[in-house]
This record gives sequence, structure tokens and C-alpha cells, in this order.
Amino acid sequence: MIRKEIKGMVRNPVYFIIMILPIILTFIMSEGTQNYLSQHKQISEAVNTAKEIIIYQGILLNSKVQFAVSELNFMLMMYAILAGLTVFEEIKLHIWDRIVNKNEFILIKYLTHYGFSVFMIIFNMACFWVLFDIKMPIESIFIFLSVPIISILLGIFVGIVVFDRAMLSNTILMTVMMMGYFGGALSLTSVLANTKFMDVLMYFSPLTIANKLIFKILLNIDLEGYLLIWTGLVILIAGTFTYLIKRRIKYGAII
Repeated sequence: MIRKEIKGMVRNPVYFIIMILPIILTFIMSEGTQNYLSQHKQISEAVNTAKEIIIYQGILLNSKVQFAVSELNFMLMMYAILAGLTVFEEIKLHIWDRIVNKNEFILIKYLTHYGFSVFMIIFNMACFWVLFDIKMPIESIFIFLSVPIISILLGIFVGIVVFDRAMLSNTILMTVMMMGYFGGALSLTSVLANTKFMDVLMYFSPLTIANKLIFKILLNIDLEGYLLIWTGLVILIAGTFTYLIKRRIKYGAII
């Protein structure tokens, strides 16, 4: 079953399109804000009452760096659509009704998609380094790896609940697009943070916290409570979707 799933993914060009989209989007989105300095670690040292010296430390996060992080996380969320559609197609073709161990079936769907997302992360981080000279610290990989945990479970959950293909695609797409917009995929995170109302609304997207964590790692800034909040959020969302999926499989309903 795993081999069949992997073959199906390899033959589907959409997986590879999503895999290279972070690189393309990073280039396109950052060109309009070229060399935009928006986030940096700094120490202010007062000289007198009228002047101060600003001492910059660490990497300067220009638009290209910010979009590289945001677009990769955004596309990792897009895997929700692919995971949901594969489950939906199995149900539509009545293969789901013939499966004895549905838990194992869902687990295989999850693992194969997660494995592909790991490859996507490594591929994009290597391309960011070669093409844009953006070197992601090894610690940032763990944040990237936590995003597909949420997105794939979201996709599988919607895939076994919704019985209309258009509704499935629209539901996941609208959810992911909102997360992407609030998370900085369409506008710089630093710009959103300095915009009235958006500085609050942006935290409705879990990608905002994930992106900010990676920015803090890049700048060698203390993660403070962000890491704890992100870990708790991933556990909460993943636990909720897992519970609802198991309930849907066992009872045929989520309520």
C-alpha cells in the first residue's frame, strides 16, 4: 500500500509544482520590496539626550529572507489540499468501504505525505542557499517540520468529512489562503505587524508564530515563550484533528 501511494504521488505533477513554488514565489514577491530592511536585532546605546548610536547585530532580515520563510511554510500548508483529495478520491471510488483497517490506511496517507514534505523542506533550504545565499540554521528545520503535522491532518480530516470535491478544495484553500495571508506569504510579516488591526489579526494564523520563531533563530534572539506557545499549539491542533478523524472512522460522525 505504501508503494502504491508513493507511486501515485510521484506520478502527480502537482506535488512537484508545489515543491518548487516557494522558490518562485520568494523571488517574485521579494522583487517588489528589494533590499527592504524590516527586522533586525539591535542595541540602542544613549550618547546624550539628543543622539543615540544604534548597534546592529546578527543577520539583517530583508524581504527575500522573510518571504523565503513565509512561502515555504505557506506551501507546506498547501499539502492539506493534496492529502484531503487523495482520501476523498478513495471514498468516492468506494475503495474506502472495502478497507478493513482504516486507521492503518489513514496512517499510510499521513506518513507518505509527511515524507514528501520533508523532502520538500530539504530541497527548498538547499535552493535558498544556492540561489539566494540564505542559510537557514539547523534549528529552523524543526519548526518547518512541525507545519506539515497540522496541514496534513487538516487535509485528511476535511477529506473524510466533506462529500463534494469542490467544497473540499474550496474549504481547505480558503483556510490555507487566510493562514498564508496572515502569516506573511502575500505581505511582509514586519509590514503586517506595523499595520493597525493586522498586528492582532495576524496571530489568527499559526504560521505567524512559526515564521517569527524562525526569524528569531536567524537573528540569534531568545525565543522567549514563542517556542512553548508553538509546541502547545501544534499538540492542540494535531490532537484535535486526530481525535476527530478517529471518531469519524469509528462512529461515522464527528459529533
